[in-house]
Amino acid sequence: MSDVIFLFRRPAPAWALCLLGLLLALSGCDTLPPPPVEGPAAEPPQASASAPTCELPVAAPTHSDRDLSGRRLLQWQDELRNATGEPLPARIARLSADTPTPAHQVELGLALLHTRNPGDAARAQGLLEAVGKASGDEAAAWAPWARLLAGRAAEQRRLEEQSDRLAQQLRDSQRRIDQLSEKLEALKAIERSLGPKRP
Repeated sequence: MSDVIFLFRRPAPAWALCLLGLLLALSGCDTLPPPPVEGPAAEPPQASASAPTCELPVAAPTHSDRDLSGRRLLQWQDELRNATGEPLPARIARLSADTPTPAHQVELGLALLHTRNPGDAARAQGLLEAVGKASGDEAAAWAPWARLLAGRAAEQRRLEEQSDRLAQQLRDSQRRIDQLSEKLEALKAIERSLGPKRP
């Protein structure tokens, strides 16, 4: 404070006046009264269209619907493979009675692939191919998985048909063997009936 009084007692150099003005501006500019308002109060300026807004960004989904469908499919597969949860016949009956949504059809097709019953693979293939060709948001999420399982159903159906053909061939061969054995036994019986052989 003594330095400021000393500056006013004798002519101060220009740099001192600049320093004093800067100190006054930094220390007391917020205590100045507001300027008088003349006329009607001015409306606050409207924000221009190009001014940036402070909206929070919308959080992007962590997983797409297709990823969530795949996770559900893996969960069903684990349940069916480990035989946990609902029994397989009851599950098939419940899904057959439910509304035929793409998710239910895929789950039903997957369950039918685990029964190993004749005709179930063909039924599963029909259900899965229908989902793979369907339109709509829910069907679009399930379509890739349905096509994947439809290919598996077609392969399983082909293997089952091949197994049935081999089993039929085996039965035919066994029947022919039995017939030949019966003929051989008949010939032996005829030979024995002819009497003992001469030395």
